Amino acid sequence: MLRLQIMQTTYFKSSVSDGPVKGSSDLIQGGRGGYISSSCKASRFSELKTQIRQADTARSFPTLQLKVDRFDIALSGGLRFGHVHLMTGRSFDGAATGFVLALLRFMMDQDTLSPVVWCSPSHAGHAGHILASALPALGVSPSRFIFVHDQHPKRLMGAFEEVLQTRGVLAVVGEYGLFARSADTWQRWVRRTRLAAKAGGTMGLLLGPPAPVSGFETGWHITTASADLFAEREGLQTDWRPYWSVQLTYSRQGTPCADKLVYDGLTGRLQSAISCPDKDGQVSQLHVSKPALLASISA
Repeated sequence: MLRLQIMQTTYFKSSVSDGPVKGSSDLIQGGRGGYISSSCKASRFSELKTQIRQADTARSFPTLQLKVDRFDIALSGGLRFGHVHLMTGRSFDGAATGFVLALLRFMMDQDTLSPVVWCSPSHAGHAGHILASALPALGVSPSRFIFVHDQHPKRLMGAFEEVLQTRGVLAVVGEYGLFARSADTWQRWVRRTRLAAKAGGTMGLLLGPPAPVSGFETGWHITTASADLFAEREGLQTDWRPYWSVQLTYSRQGTPCADKLVYDGLTGRLQSAISCPDKDGQVSQLHVSKPALLASISA
């Protein structure tokens, strides 16, 4: 580390030139006899800030890929653990809940032991309660969940923050409900959850109505989309898979993105539902899993 010493002098006029000559106040003595100008000093500080920012971004937090190229590119690799992600949707629309469960399915396929903690009010919240008997239809085992219920939103979100700091938890989901109505309380709490997620290395997923996204790693808005009726028009098997309109409205490390996605609970795949022309110029349609209807009924 160089010992920097600022010399306190002023500008003076050169006897040779009419222009001002920089005195020692614009020079920084570094080391033995070496001097660094103020512009070099500012450039060096800028480089240090960039290195610190890159080091903070490149911490040892893994990413969760959605296996949808458009979103993985927009997210610069995927959803990052050690951060909190905001998932919003419409009232009485279970699309956002279904999308969160699809993300949890991806995590559970990679980690078969760690539990998921779900913090929700005891009454039916923004999109209703999760029915444990219906989770296998999405490929999710209800035995992996630990549910935390509390009527008071501050205590409930306090539990969410507490779990974020706990190691050995795969993910924590929090239904914030009306907690975001107070902007000051919300922003202070968001800063605490960001620090808690980095301390525990756990992924936090906040679920509820539209709320300020400032302070989160990503912000999403998910709504129900209409299914592709091509199979039904052609007399083929009915497509029972959920269709979602997914918008990545904010990403701290990436760019916004939007697409219509379809989730197959049988295969655990999330893919784009927008048809695109193939090599022959024909419009390709998504493949419908034949046992999807039987699997959903048996689950």
